Amino acid sequence: MDLLLQRPARFSELHSALPALSKRVLSDRLSELQEVGLVDREVSPGPPVAVTYRLTERGMGLGPAMDALRVWAGAPVDDLGRPIPHTEADEREPEPSGT
Repeated sequence: MDLLLQRPARFSELHSALPALSKRVLSDRLSELQEVGLVDREVSPGPPVAVTYRLTERGMGLGPAMDALRVWAGAPVDDLGRPIPHTEADEREPEPSGT
């Protein structure tokens, strides 16, 4: 869902972002998200056929809830309390533990 909050993505990109998830499970979850109106699936005729997923307006509305979950889980945040995207967080210096 994080990748889709940033931009539309193809199935292969989503699978790369979630390597522990099998393609079958990812496909099933995307279908479920479509059924409840959170994700749109766009098929561009080929060759090769390209399938792109994007969040609907309703799906984008989950952004603040996802941010809150990241903060709750201890994900890094900036000085204003906004979650730092994963790639930026990996590059930051670790905070001193104080112990």
